[in-house]
Amino acid sequence: MGLYATTTAINTRMVGVNFDADTTTLCSAMIDDAEAEVNKYLSKRYDLTANTFQTTTGIPPLVRQLTQRLSEGYMWQAMSRGSKESLTRAAELKKEVFSNLSQIADYKLDLVATNGSVIVDMSQSAYRVLVNTDTYNSTFNEDDELSWAVNSDKLEDISDDRD
Repeated sequence: MGLYATTTAINTRMVGVNFDADTTTLCSAMIDDAEAEVNKYLSKRYDLTANTFQTTTGIPPLVRQLTQRLSEGYMWQAMSRGSKESLTRAAELKKEVFSNLSQIADYKLDLVATNGSVIVDMSQSAYRVLVNTDTYNSTFNEDDELSWAVNSDKLEDISDDRD
């Protein structure tokens, strides 16, 4: 059974689906898969061993929502039996969730606790990797691969920059 989502919550979201024993078992597995995926993104910024992520009452609302939506997407996908509508619904749910998770991992969105305060991440710790090459273009990224060649005055330019 998941920590961020429950089969009851997914059942509530999936109107018209009868949750028998097999469907509930499938849902439980999809929740586990969704939580693993959510944790993969969150672990880049947050200490997942903290109480915030270990107690059902402390789970940030957005984490709960994203996990439930991803679990629902996985359920529609698993139960589709080739139905285009179910597959489309699953793809849309997953796309939205992964967009949000990417923004969280890339420091574009913050998580807030159940009381509305921003959750402190690991940005001030040794875990964070600082990168200053986000907009750097590689030497071998300047034109067509078939035209690659070493700049004839590259060593001169390097030497000039040192002076």
